[in-house]
Amino acid sequence: MSSPIALPEPQSPDLQLANGLRLRLLCRPNSNLGAALVEVAGGSHDEPVDFPGLAHFLEHLVFLGSRDFSPEQGLIPFVQRLGGRVNASTRARSTRFFCEVPAPELAAALARLMDMLANPLLETAALWREREVLQAEYSARARDPQTLCEAALAWALAPGHPLADFHAGNAASLALESSALEPALRRFHREHYQPGRMCLTLVAPQSEQALLEMARRFGEAGVAGPRRTQTPPPAMLPLRARRLRLGLPAGAARVQLAFVLDGQGEGLEAAVHLLDSLMADPAPGGLQSRLGYLDLSDGLRLRLNYAHAGQALVVVDCERVAGADGAQLETEVLAWLAFMRRGAPWQDAWDGRLALLQRQFAALEPLELAQAPGLSTPDDLLALLEQLRPERLIRLETGPADGAANLESAGFPLHLAVLKDSPVATSVASWRLPPANRYLDPLPVPAPQASLVPLRPGLADAPQQGALFLHWSPGANGLPLGLADGLQRALRPTLGAAAQAGVAGRIEAQQGSLALELLGPSGALRQVFADLLPILQTPPLRALAQGPRLRQDALLREAGELPIRQLLARLPDSWGGDPQAPAVLDPEALARFWWQSRWHGLGVGDVGLDLELPGLPAASRAPAGQGGRSWRHLPVEGEAALLLFYPLDAISADTEAAMRLLAAWLEPAFHLRLRGELQLGYALACGFRQVGARRGLLFAVQSPRESVAGLLGHLQDFLQIQQRRLMGQAPQQALVRSLDAQLARQGASFATYARQCWFDRQAGLPADYQGQLRQALAGASPEALRQLLGQLIGGASCLALATACAPTPDWQTHA
Repeated sequence: MSSPIALPEPQSPDLQLANGLRLRLLCRPNSNLGAALVEVAGGSHDEPVDFPGLAHFLEHLVFLGSRDFSPEQGLIPFVQRLGGRVNASTRARSTRFFCEVPAPELAAALARLMDMLANPLLETAALWREREVLQAEYSARARDPQTLCEAALAWALAPGHPLADFHAGNAASLALESSALEPALRRFHREHYQPGRMCLTLVAPQSEQALLEMARRFGEAGVAGPRRTQTPPPAMLPLRARRLRLGLPAGAARVQLAFVLDGQGEGLEAAVHLLDSLMADPAPGGLQSRLGYLDLSDGLRLRLNYAHAGQALVVVDCERVAGADGAQLETEVLAWLAFMRRGAPWQDAWDGRLALLQRQFAALEPLELAQAPGLSTPDDLLALLEQLRPERLIRLETGPADGAANLESAGFPLHLAVLKDSPVATSVASWRLPPANRYLDPLPVPAPQASLVPLRPGLADAPQQGALFLHWSPGANGLPLGLADGLQRALRPTLGAAAQAGVAGRIEAQQGSLALELLGPSGALRQVFADLLPILQTPPLRALAQGPRLRQDALLREAGELPIRQLLARLPDSWGGDPQAPAVLDPEALARFWWQSRWHGLGVGDVGLDLELPGLPAASRAPAGQGGRSWRHLPVEGEAALLLFYPLDAISADTEAAMRLLAAWLEPAFHLRLRGELQLGYALACGFRQVGARRGLLFAVQSPRESVAGLLGHLQDFLQIQQRRLMGQAPQQALVRSLDAQLARQGASFATYARQCWFDRQAGLPADYQGQLRQALAGASPEALRQLLGQLIGGASCLALATACAPTPDWQTHA
């Protein structure tokens, strides 16, 4: 068997400091970002039984100030001001903390990260406040389909396994009234949050020696603690049940096929990642293609739900087509897995698949690379496949809840029924491994001398990269319902192969128009587009006819999301647009759409078009201003949620610079006020956003204990508090420099640069607008910010999306 292609690994993967802190250092010379990840060997299954959720609680608390950094100067506000990313997650036997910032700021971020883990304040008042946030998170998760599915699968395991215990935590399980909780919390921190139980990963453009010095500077201060061994978990088998039906409050139907494993090695996560790439490959002859052809599933992914001490729970998550036979879906998946076992070692396909994954890893941002599992070996994959068999399988089907909860698992009430085993179905598929990808070595296609779309130059340090953006606006008949979904299904095999070659592509409905986007190596991109164009105009009838059904299923899946996520998803289309045509999709309707449509677009970099596009060209025009105060009530079930978007009605470099600076100044204060002080909820967002061709300032919040009217009042109070604060404290120049660096980074990444060129063109802005914006940012005055904030308070144009009707009559309301 061929040996696997090696993923670039740190030169000293087993490097360890004197205090036991393990290090993984990876140099990415061409990146302008740096990432840090700390994994603590202590999670929810290690917490004391008297205080379920203690590990999750501590994950929240360490962010709330440390010995050397106050809450206002801690990691979250620091990263927010830099426009970076920061988060954490509590797992069964580990807890992860991670962030990504501009590379020059990585040392400052690491100083905050290591100090908050080693020396958190854990102040009593903060504990009481954050417990309410945890309660809000528990309330939201109690309606989350994925959380409830995981709880149902845990119930099906052998009784006594800790996966079925309550670990999320809420106000009842974390009784701060008990004098024993705070000592237990500090003891858990002392035992687990010590260097000998941590691994620090750094990914940045600095040299490995520089990263090592950085790790020593901020990692050697921690004191090594006593060694602690984790107790092996009890057995997951025999199963309590093999076939289950779970009633959910909302969301589309799903089928989850969970396999219980044991005796797995350290390469399990990488093997799951590799098998997922094969399972989700849309090429003909594969599993995804087969399930779509049989109208069983619209998509599937493989993920690792749990792994510890050789045990694992691996789940095939399928988007079930309404009315599809769950037993037949199970049969097809098992048949494909059997085919994979029989076909090992897969000859040339093995090296080809690993080469694809290696190419994808090479394109990852530092934070994703820090979390990537690496590449699998043949033995790892074979060990995984060997146990993906019927006797280790739990089939979980979901549907609408038709009654009250009848049991509890993992602390969440469930409406769960045990189903009888179905008759064994058979599969007659002729399975094939994915063929060679023709886009990996594209034929030389010279760029045309003339282009049908306007072109903008690319970046000097990103040669042979291209981007193509096209929008088709429909005629009087509107955009046929589900057209984008039907075309996306028709294009899935081509776009799937393109993605493996580094060409990211998508087609979707945007504000009543049809939008196509392609980004990647220009040679492959031109070949991909040449292949896509005939499919766009004459797609397979089966895919086209499925469009309306696919659109409805997508809306059902969206209905299972958190209310705040549903509002954010609806925002781009909230300005209306042309009405959609009836849900009838056939070749005649498609031909009529192309004949009546008008297109505009943009090419960026080393790309051009000499192919005739369907429709007629139309001049791009800037979007009309929003104007006034518009309120849209979206009948979303669950907690109250409110989104306010203040668009720039007349975009100029000066007004956008002021709004960007104001947004960056407000964001940390927004989280501190609404989440920390008021404990309204844990799901909220604030910042400058680009929404299609519009850009502006966004506020969003979801709460389990406030009404929409109450949330609106809190947001208005927040703006008034910040107005008083702004009168005596102007944003520091450091914030201006940080925003300028963000704008500079947008010009350094080709994909970000290309999308920004397209956004600017849609808004009718000149090609040198980003340079104008940076100049305006350098000259932004405190008075401009005060004036802008006063306009927000005094009735500037605003679009509100909410889960309730407008609480006051001064809003123009829409259904």
